[in-house]
Amino acid sequence: MKKIVIHSGFHPEQPREYHGEHIYKIVEERTGGVAHDFHSGAVLGQAGKYYGLDNGAWVKDLGGEKYQTDWTGEERWGRVEEVETDDDGSVVAARTLGFMLLRVDRARGLL
Repeated sequence: MKKIVIHSGFHPEQPREYHGEHIYKIVEERTGGVAHDFHSGAVLGQAGKYYGLDNGAWVKDLGGEKYQTDWTGEERWGRVEEVETDDDGSVVAARTLGFMLLRVDRARGLL
């Protein structure tokens, strides 16, 4: 059985379910050095692991499944993965589809 799983370390106690939100594809990855916006050439951040998305944004891996852009700490992202399980529920295969912008609910204090 295949299902879509969203990985986010910002609120692990509240698992996110996929409801058809747009998934931004990864078009480039960089480790170390400095990340640049491939549309404008702007410098986006310092050393680390970065994922360039098909909308021109760069998402930084903060570790622990936490992802955000360097230009704002409020914009949080989740890694979207397609997981295939067998009849026992064991994971047979998994592949990263891209990233999804996680919406904020300021009324409830969630960023």
